Amino acid sequence: MKILGEKSLSSKVESGLKVVFCIIALATVIGFIGCSVVLFFDYNSVTIIENYLVRTILLTIVSVVFIITGIVALFIVYQFIQIFENLRKSKLFERDNLKALQKVSNLSIIIGILFLIILIIVSIILGKYVVFNLSSRILMEILLITFSIVFIVFGIGIRVLNEIYKKAIEYKEENDLTI
Repeated sequence: MKILGEKSLSSKVESGLKVVFCIIALATVIGFIGCSVVLFFDYNSVTIIENYLVRTILLTIVSVVFIITGIVALFIVYQFIQIFENLRKSKLFERDNLKALQKVSNLSIIIGILFLIILIIVSIILGKYVVFNLSSRILMEILLITFSIVFIVFGIGIRVLNEIYKKAIEYKEENDLTI
């Protein structure tokens, strides 16, 4: 199977990324609406819940961070769509691909940092104010640490790849000038 050009692997990946983009966009919108509804009904609830304010603040912070993460993920997928669109057009060593990889790197590190922030906030609030099942708390913290590390390492890896790609573009431009 061809890697570059029309009806190639890169065109199929581009199509798949467009589907992923739509799914993430839909999930972000549904998450935003769901969090808004939950918060609205919680504020209008007549029953008094223990640690109600802390629970509501925790839910708000977690919801906002996950929605922001979804939006940042949309930007990452969009940049990959742009890269694979260039590959489909057989535009390999272009500065546009370099810029897209730089954005993906920065955005991945941002998502990793967002997960670290939510881990710190959740740990503090769960530790001080909310009685939470210990195994559930540990599982949540392990998941947040894992997501954080994965996105930060991914961002650093893409940054290294971006530098290699930059050198390849420079060599290509030098080669084009000598011919």
